[in-house]
Amino acid sequence: GAISDGMINAAVVALAGSVTDAELAVGLLFPAIKRLRSVSRSVALAVMDCAIEEGGADPDIAALDSAARQQHLDDMIWEPHYRRYTAG
Repeated sequence: GAISDGMINAAVVALAGSVTDAELAVGLLFPAIKRLRSVSRSVALAVMDCAIEEGGADPDIAALDSAARQQHLDDMIWEPHYRRYTAG
């Protein structure tokens, strides 16, 4: 489906709400990069909730309760798994 203005707004509000007082105090406009994964998850959840409210989400996902939607998102987030490198 298409990305709506409401979804963009939900992403912006979630991102802005993720900036801590400590980050603001040192002049950051965005959350610290070390929190990228958790902030990205929060933004994705906000956009998913907006899509459901607007009727633009997959009906199977929209039918899930909040915990199941969060689990669905967690299952879709890429987790890096690196092989140990041994020279030689």
